[in-house]
Amino acid sequence: MSRLCPQSPADADSRFIEYSGGWPIAYGVGHPFACPRMSARGEWLLAGGALALVLVVAYGNTFSNSFHYDDFHSLVDNPHVRTLDNWSAFFADPTTFSAMPDRAMYRPLVLLSYALNYQWGGYNTWGYHLVNIVLHGLMALGVYGLVRSLGKGGRPALWAALFFVLHPLCSEPVNYISSRSESLCALFYMASLIAYIQWRKEGSGWAAISLLSFAAALLAKSVAAVLPVALLLYEIWISRKFDLRRALYIAGAYGAVLAVYLWGARRWLGDSLAEPVRSYAVQWLTQVKALVYYAYLAVFPVHLSVEPAFAESLGLAEGAVITAVLLVGSAAYLLLSRFSVAALFAGWILLPLLPSSLVPLNVLVNEHRMYLPVAFLCVGGAGLFSRWTLGEKGRVWALVVLVLFGGLVRQRNLVWFDELSLWGDAAQKAPFAYRAHMHFARALEQGGQTQEALWHFTRAVECAPEVAETHYNLANALRMAGRFAEADAAYASSLEANARFAPALLNRASLLQETKAYAEAEALLEQGISDGVGDAADLWRRLGVLYVRQRRFAEAERSYVQSLALDQTQAETHYNLGNLYFDTGRVGAAAEAYNRVLAQRRDHRGARRNLGEHLLKIGQFERALALFAEGLRLSPDEVIFYYGLARAQEAMGQTAMAVSSYRNFVQYGRLDRENRAAIERHMKDLERSLRKE
Repeated sequence: MSRLCPQSPADADSRFIEYSGGWPIAYGVGHPFACPRMSARGEWLLAGGALALVLVVAYGNTFSNSFHYDDFHSLVDNPHVRTLDNWSAFFADPTTFSAMPDRAMYRPLVLLSYALNYQWGGYNTWGYHLVNIVLHGLMALGVYGLVRSLGKGGRPALWAALFFVLHPLCSEPVNYISSRSESLCALFYMASLIAYIQWRKEGSGWAAISLLSFAAALLAKSVAAVLPVALLLYEIWISRKFDLRRALYIAGAYGAVLAVYLWGARRWLGDSLAEPVRSYAVQWLTQVKALVYYAYLAVFPVHLSVEPAFAESLGLAEGAVITAVLLVGSAAYLLLSRFSVAALFAGWILLPLLPSSLVPLNVLVNEHRMYLPVAFLCVGGAGLFSRWTLGEKGRVWALVVLVLFGGLVRQRNLVWFDELSLWGDAAQKAPFAYRAHMHFARALEQGGQTQEALWHFTRAVECAPEVAETHYNLANALRMAGRFAEADAAYASSLEANARFAPALLNRASLLQETKAYAEAEALLEQGISDGVGDAADLWRRLGVLYVRQRRFAEAERSYVQSLALDQTQAETHYNLGNLYFDTGRVGAAAEAYNRVLAQRRDHRGARRNLGEHLLKIGQFERALALFAEGLRLSPDEVIFYYGLARAQEAMGQTAMAVSSYRNFVQYGRLDRENRAAIERHMKDLERSLRKE
């Protein structure tokens, strides 16, 4: 049902545009419900202020929340983000994403944001949460801007943005630092879409802005690759037909940007797609069901959990799968039979979910995957706000829903306070989810609640005995509790579940070495090398460490050399080899090995400490001072560097600075009474010499 509407109050008598389904078919910005009473700039300022106020009220209790899950390997333990000296490596090397090379990802803009955050406030979590909140606020303005670009006025746009800001499904990307990839990608995705629409309306430089924003979205997360399809859907909607010329432009311009991105991410993408975690048939059946689950959460965002109670689908006969197939089929029919505004928004909502639906990932469903779809859901809902016939009553009900959403968000923020609260909540809501029990157990273990942790590790094994990681984590906990025989049996069970699960093999070999079962440890490592389990270079290194424990130095050296022949970038192998050279009297060779370590890993504490000690002994005090000073900058908690720095400063005649460094060492170091007393006496001697001067 279409009708005519004045484009603006000023030309209501002369210019009209056609509306259908509450949305303008042609370009235009007016509607009787939203005829502007102030300038566009004033409306933007009003919307920005309102959104900022609501944002602070909703997320003001998140600033003291801790780091979680992936935050530790990608941020807290990741040395690459602690300096901006080599920021270009973020765009060239996917392994800079994590302290664990096997978890490499190509998200350079996310890493750059982490590095800037670290320069701003170290690991103080409030700064990271502030950035996440600001990104969410900017994304809300993006929702506001898209509604206006599509022809709606300020009031419907503000309603849409408010619903987005307060939707509980958006709380994970705000609370979870690692989900910054989602909000960064979504923000640039939205910017690119808006800029494209503006370019179609106004021309000029909007096309370049759209392409640059698309590139930025890709550099935050690969899910942005679906944007060209979203643009094509928009073209079909406004033209009511397939425009080959526009399609070729989109394919050419945006395809070129995508091609450059794929070339840069080629190494990571190859590794990611090499070994899918489940069959594609199971993946697709599961994700069809997931669409219904996501739709339910979008409408009823309650009982949210970081680990939802969601299982794989193994066949078409499952009731949930049948229902999902019928619903998805109906949506597809809507898209193909009559491309209406509902079809446009259905496409925009589903597209961001497509990559995680097609490619098997470790996690079946995630709240943060709905971040961009929720934004488009709110944009689509703006049409309802502009067509309400309920007047004030309707707006009151909308406010009630917003208040309820705000309460749910603040409640959810409390769950994200720390690992205990987050995973305890997940284990309670999903008692059969092994990952929830596993992570809750780790949090309990870190908090010193050993017995409770063991119970949840055991529960994880009961929930998923076929998963090697459950046995492996139980084994680690038993080992920490000193129950070595049980730990060894659990490691063996892990390897029975997956003979190629390298962490279980490595830790079992380490346990056997710790209990002096050297022959068994050696046989296990050699078997791993023979079977190609894990990283062969690392296995050879560990074999060398085992030989050193037995004082079989010649065999240890051969093992280290073999490790480096396979991979010269193994910094830990260079370090072990340096220690071997040092222990066998080859001090010069040891120093060279330590320098190789620091060339690859500037934050390597052991190599820096040992090389510094060597430089002090041979009288190269300036080099030692620089080495220890940089070590403190990279690793402020490595207190022993204060001791090395103090000795270098003292040797160079910088007595006052040496006293200060000694004082820091005594204050922050864990010294026994005798060593503390000796250093304090030495400090007093230095202070007396200063007074005499």
